[in-house]
Amino acid sequence: MIPIYKPYLPKATLRYSHDAIDSGWLSKGKYINIVQERLQELLEVKHVLLTNNGTSATHLVAKALQKEHLDSSQGEFKLEVLTPDNVYVAAWNSLIYDQDLILKPISADVDSWNFDLSILDDTKNHRDAIFVVHNLGNIVNVPELQRKYPETVFVEDNCEGFLGKYEGQYSGTASLASSISFFGNKNITSGEGGALITNNTDLYEYANCIHGQGQSSEKFIHSHLGYNYRITNIQASLLLGQLDVLDEIIEKKLDIFESYRKAFFDREDIKTQKIDCNTEHSNWMFAVRIIGSHGYAHAEQYFKDKGIEVRPMFYPIIAHKHLAHHEGITYVNTDTSELLNKECFVLPSYPELTQDEVNYIVVCVNEYVKTL
Repeated sequence: MIPIYKPYLPKATLRYSHDAIDSGWLSKGKYINIVQERLQELLEVKHVLLTNNGTSATHLVAKALQKEHLDSSQGEFKLEVLTPDNVYVAAWNSLIYDQDLILKPISADVDSWNFDLSILDDTKNHRDAIFVVHNLGNIVNVPELQRKYPETVFVEDNCEGFLGKYEGQYSGTASLASSISFFGNKNITSGEGGALITNNTDLYEYANCIHGQGQSSEKFIHSHLGYNYRITNIQASLLLGQLDVLDEIIEKKLDIFESYRKAFFDREDIKTQKIDCNTEHSNWMFAVRIIGSHGYAHAEQYFKDKGIEVRPMFYPIIAHKHLAHHEGITYVNTDTSELLNKECFVLPSYPELTQDEVNYIVVCVNEYVKTL
């Protein structure tokens, strides 16, 4: 079976983890600060705060957005946040944990599979904040939106967009705050793990406090309601090894994605994500849209029989029981999201996927289309 993903872990990348284990510093330790500094340098941002996973980091983004709103409005009204309506559930969960935000999902765009940017003009009277999610790593041009809507606050769930770019800078770096995930299927991984990214020092200090139980400057005296969102030294050591081979990972993934794009270019029966001008896809996961597909269950069985693992495109927000009738969410037409969920599925794209395996997957996709 060709799996949907495998992390890239050459033996040399594990040397820091062996060192961390041998040192006895499993939870706290030097690798946390080293990785934060490496990521700050790579992304050219002021602050990186490592967390135990991407969802924790995204919750801290929501907390940063709430704090910014309270500081500017004194909490006179709940903040309305525009979100996509067809992303991974952790993005929405992170926004509603504290029930201080009102979510207004935006219909999906049938070409980019991100939210439909044209709809933003119709919501100009209710555009307090926009929560950008880069679906499957297809980057939304946040700087362009910031110029168009200068009064709007932008935050990003960059868990799938890490290493993508808009207008030459890394995604996640132009907004108030953003999150990264280092889950096992991400471009670089520590098994679990994440990071908050911001250039706002006040928000960084607040997030740093609450991610560590709200600890004040006096030991065991806590100044805020906090969380245990801290990463371990072991996780950070794994990340450092991944960062050492980052160029290899980027090159390998780019080759795979370019092979897929070339194979499915300019097809009427098979579509791929449309990439916006002045952006670069993060090359996280590659998916195809099969026009007229019978749905994911049908595709999954077909490719399983061929020895290939595939995954569905994300479901619309109303597909989730706890979100379908949530009082803090206003709903929109989900026809496009439902269509994308029915016709799109994700293909294997891990760094060590061989060209022969890519060619075999392409052949199987073409054969599948002929069965419809």
